[in-house]
Amino acid sequence: MIAQSPASLAADKLQRCAELLGRHWLLALPTALASLALVAVLFFGVIAVVFGVIAGHLTGGHLGAGIGLGSGLLVALSLFALALAALYLAHALVVAASTDVLADRPPNFGAAFVTLVRRLPDLVVALFLCLAISLVPLLLCIVLIGIPLLIVVGYFLMYVPAAILVGGEGAVAAIATSVRIARSRVGESVVAWLGLLVANVVGVTVNGVVSHIPLVNFVVAFAVGGLTAAYGALVIADFYMWLSPVYGGPPPAYGGPEPSYGGPPATLG
Repeated sequence: MIAQSPASLAADKLQRCAELLGRHWLLALPTALASLALVAVLFFGVIAVVFGVIAGHLTGGHLGAGIGLGSGLLVALSLFALALAALYLAHALVVAASTDVLADRPPNFGAAFVTLVRRLPDLVVALFLCLAISLVPLLLCIVLIGIPLLIVVGYFLMYVPAAILVGGEGAVAAIATSVRIARSRVGESVVAWLGLLVANVVGVTVNGVVSHIPLVNFVVAFAVGGLTAAYGALVIADFYMWLSPVYGGPPPAYGGPEPSYGGPPATLG
C-alpha cells in the first residue's frame, strides 16, 4: 500500500469533517443561533442609529441629532459586543461537543455545556491574550500589511479552543500548545488552516450577496453561519486530537498507522 503524505491525510480529514457534519448537522445549531443574533443586531442597530438621529433632530435640532447619534451608537455597539460574546461562547460549546461527532455520535450539548462552564475562565483569559497578540497586526491593517500578519497569527493560534476544551489545558498552556503544533506539523496544519479559510470565505461571500435582501439574509445567516462555524470547530478539534501529544503524539512524517481516538481524557474539565 502506498503511504499517504501528511498533506493527503489532512485533506482526507477535512473531507471527513464535512461528511460528519452532514450526518450530525445539529452540531451547527448553537453557532447558527448566535450568527442569526449577530446579523439581527447589525440590522436593527443601523435602524436604531438612523431613527435616533432623526428623532433627535426633530426634537432638538443639530444638538439633538448629535445626542441621538451618540446614544444610538452606544446601544448598537453594546448589543454588538454582546452578540460577539454569544458567538464566541457558541463556538466554544460546539468545539466541546465536537468529540461526540468525531466519534460519529450525536452531539451531547449537556455535557459540552458543563465542560464550557468549567473551562470558561481559561477561555476568557485566552481570548484576551489572543487579542493582545493580535493588536499590532490589527493596527497595521490600516496599511494593509496587517492582514497577512493576522492570517499568520490566526494560523498559530487556531488550536487554542480545542486545547482548552478538549485537552483540558490552561489558557497560557493552550496558546503554547497551539504554536508548538502549528510550528512542528506545518504540512497538516497548513491544510487545516486553508480549509478553515476557504470555508469562511465562502460563508462570508454568501452572506454578503444576500445581506441586503430582507428575511433571506436572516435565513442564510442562520444556516451558513452555523454550518461554517461548526465545520471550523470540527476541524480544529479533529486536528488537535490527531497531532497533540495528549492523544498519543503526531503521526509519522509519511505513512504509518494513524493514532486512534478513544474519547476525551478522564480528567477533562
